[in-house]
Amino acid sequence: MKYRVFTRTAAFIAITVMVALSLHSCAYFNTLYNARKIYNEAERIREQDGSERQLRDKYEEVVMKCASIITYYSDSRWVDDALFLMGKAFVRQGEYNKGIRKFIELITNFPESGYVPDATYWLALAHNGKGDNNVALSYVDRFLKDFPDHDLRYRLMFLAGDIHIELDDMEQALNFYGMVADEAGSREIIDEAILKSGDLFFGRKDWERAAASYERVLRKGLNRELRRDISLALGTCYTHTGKCGKALELFDSVLEETITVKNKPAPLLGRAESFLCMDSLETALELFGKVAKDYPNSDFSAEAYFRMGVIYHERLNSLKAAQEVFSKVSSESASSEHAPIALQKSITLKRLIELAETSGEGESVEQAAEKRFIAAEIQLFRLDEVEAALENYRAVIDSFPASSFAPRAAYAIAWIHHRKLGETEKAVEMYREVAARYPRSHQARGAVDEIGDLGAEEMKRRMSAFVDSALADTTGAAEAARKEAEGKAPADVQEMRERAKRETTYPLGKGGMGRASGADSLSVVSPSDTAAVRADTVTAPPDTAAAPDDSADVPADTSAVPADSVEARRRKGE
Repeated sequence: MKYRVFTRTAAFIAITVMVALSLHSCAYFNTLYNARKIYNEAERIREQDGSERQLRDKYEEVVMKCASIITYYSDSRWVDDALFLMGKAFVRQGEYNKGIRKFIELITNFPESGYVPDATYWLALAHNGKGDNNVALSYVDRFLKDFPDHDLRYRLMFLAGDIHIELDDMEQALNFYGMVADEAGSREIIDEAILKSGDLFFGRKDWERAAASYERVLRKGLNRELRRDISLALGTCYTHTGKCGKALELFDSVLEETITVKNKPAPLLGRAESFLCMDSLETALELFGKVAKDYPNSDFSAEAYFRMGVIYHERLNSLKAAQEVFSKVSSESASSEHAPIALQKSITLKRLIELAETSGEGESVEQAAEKRFIAAEIQLFRLDEVEAALENYRAVIDSFPASSFAPRAAYAIAWIHHRKLGETEKAVEMYREVAARYPRSHQARGAVDEIGDLGAEEMKRRMSAFVDSALADTTGAAEAARKEAEGKAPADVQEMRERAKRETTYPLGKGGMGRASGADSLSVVSPSDTAAVRADTVTAPPDTAAAPDDSADVPADTSAVPADSVEARRRKGE
């Protein structure tokens, strides 16, 4: 009897303990289950661009639940789960350092956990999020080395490619995307890699390679939205590579499949670009005008007016018409990527029109030269029209050779051949001509320095002597220097130098800028007003101060700005 009582008591105690343990286990398991559920809800909201406040509240709730598991159930087998989930929630909140600490804690304390590869992946994400890209890449390398067959391998390679884009290392980015395309077995992953490469080529305006990438992924089975985005990007590539008919066919196809009104402007703009590609300027203008009229006060109408301005300006040379439509862009959409460029073009063209229409009656030679010089400066620096600028600079030299703007124009021509066109030999010759033709100008010394920087040391020595002699205002010295520069006999040169020495009233001052008899009017000006600036500090021809005051810094002219890439379109939700 006693034995039975003892047995029943022991059994009861055992059951009680088991129930308690079970309830204890259920408690922290339920807490973890709820934390996971809330995290997944937050991720769905995040994908749908939900409110920041709602996301913050849910991720914070995840953190609190995971913290309770780690604090009150530290000996449970769910601690590594809680650490991993908590780290992810911190990263989603932008609390990168806190997330990093949790992932490192997991890897350090639970090296055998199945979450170690995932934690390594998230460490790379977190460091990328906080801008430590080199550290992020080190975690990518560690992951690829330690877990070569893990399912996240290709996600890490995509991340590495994206990081290299941020680091402006496009070739490395392409290498990672290419490896994914070559190694992956999944059609979806391969397509994503090719699409990323295509968007990268698109952004670099490598239209042929971008088109090749888009053509590889444009197939049946894609969802409608993605197929539309790829088609629009591919059509843009075609217009830039002269495949105008294929572009028009593709844009027409997209338009036929487009149901909603808000999605029609993009292919309509593409159709207009296709006709522009065919040199059907009248049709292109008509189609752009229709988009501007039918979709007012939008990015699409802004782009349409911008494209019209480019046609009027660059293809039809109608400055007034171009200025008029460029002026409408910012009023259609101040946030348009074309707005600041169009505004600057409008101001610039208006100034050019004013210069052209200004009456020449009673105008001095200096004033006429200045107008032509300013026009050249505007064309070069505001519109990036190199040939038009060269034409106006040459006109200053030919029509107004005695004006103070002639040496400036000559130096600008040499600078263009040097800095813009990369024609070294031509630039040396042009700089030599500046020094030879205008030896007493401020630009002469700068030209001599540029000659030396381009490697023509012997010519620099000869032209420097010539300029020094000219600045001394001594006919004999200048003539001797000229003969030496032309390779005359040393005896003749020495005789001329001696005669010059006897006739010199004042010795040359520092830097060859001293005065000689009859040169009292020659003044020394600051380096910022001369061309005597070292090549490693020169970024533009000197004496550009004559340009109008509306020369505010603006983005470089991108009159051929490409349409959005596939990735950009997806982000914008077009």
